[in-house]
Amino acid sequence: MHAPRYYRTRLPAAWTRSGKATVTVRVGGAYEVYLCIGYQRIPLRVDEAWALLAALKTALPAEFGAAPEWTARPVRREATA
Repeated sequence: MHAPRYYRTRLPAAWTRSGKATVTVRVGGAYEVYLCIGYQRIPLRVDEAWALLAALKTALPAEFGAAPEWTARPVRREATA
């Protein structure tokens, strides 16, 4: 097993004091994929993560149109030792 790697992005969030929230995906560690949205934690197997991505890629454009501008910003990758 390799050291966990983290991928983080910040998004506009009217429900927080700062107006921003963080979405983090950790790959490696205790779970294959670990999704954190704000304070919510969701452990996933790789096949579940792929299924989630496939469903979101179909549902979001169909229901809400084009992605917001902020989604074009790069996602920050952090490796830990």
